[in-house]
Amino acid sequence: MSIILLIEKRLFLRNCLHDCFDRSYPEHEIFAFGSIAEWCNSVEKKTLKPAVVIYFAATGIGLMMKSEFERLEGLVPNTPIVVVSDTASSDEIARIIGYGARGYVPTSMPYHLAVEAVRFVEAGGTFVPAGNMLASRDRHRKPAGASALTERQMKVVEAVGRGFANKQIAYKLKMSENTVKVHLRHIMRKLKVRNRTEIAIMTRRLLDEAGELQPSGRAGKLQDRPSL
Repeated sequence: MSIILLIEKRLFLRNCLHDCFDRSYPEHEIFAFGSIAEWCNSVEKKTLKPAVVIYFAATGIGLMMKSEFERLEGLVPNTPIVVVSDTASSDEIARIIGYGARGYVPTSMPYHLAVEAVRFVEAGGTFVPAGNMLASRDRHRKPAGASALTERQMKVVEAVGRGFANKQIAYKLKMSENTVKVHLRHIMRKLKVRNRTEIAIMTRRLLDEAGELQPSGRAGKLQDRPSL
């Protein structure tokens, strides 16, 4: 039977978590300890190898030093570790993943999702809530405005925002499809986005900045979508 190791120093929470995980993982045996030292001194440490370790950083992962994590990792080599914390900034999460953790679960996450996150990590994945990493990306990204784009690029942005395919953009703007693709690459680089969907999401703001959005909310430069 596979082993899940829980490390949580608060006795009440440790007992509650043990009982909850015991019910959620009937195919696993759950062992809970108050600290790394307590685990090291246990009989179980000498006889059992956990399939996954869930480490509760009660003080927040900002205070979880690299040496502390490396000590835990050294005790359970090649075992995925999931860190749980009440609060953490996106930078702290990125740092703990950089140390080698295979997952981060905030205590604000619903329990049933946390259970699935642990399953995902045990199966070989790495789990970080999308919201945390998007917040980090958005904070470090300084999005360019309409002023960073040429007039031609703005027309391409408008067309993308209205759902035009590359072939339709090329037809309406009288350019080749290859030229459209080049414009899109330049636009994505300038706006620091990764795909057409993100361009489309930004379209209204960009057109508004450029003064090309009519009061009705429709862009005024292109005609209705051509039927090709």
